[in-house]
Amino acid sequence: MKKDKIIKYVLILVLIIAAFSLGSMWGCTQNQRKSFKHFESGLIGLKREVTLYDANGHIIKTWKGRFKIEINGAYISFIDNNGKEVKVSGTVVVQEL
Repeated sequence: MKKDKIIKYVLILVLIIAAFSLGSMWGCTQNQRKSFKHFESGLIGLKREVTLYDANGHIIKTWKGRFKIEINGAYISFIDNNGKEVKVSGTVVVQEL
């Protein structure tokens, strides 16, 4: 009986994911796409490039990888590819790759 419940829940989850995917493929709204991006970012992160600039517009440092970025007041934070937490404040550009 317990096995049947697990199969039922997995089937429901697959149907929900399939319905969500089909909705995003056929003319979904901008809000739906944005919600999906937020969900994807929170779950596995997005491929991004984070660039920190100095006051003259010169690049100080660039990070590339799959990041989940959190905004905390005056700085952003993320975990880099080496597993280190990075907190950056200043002029920062975050670009999805």
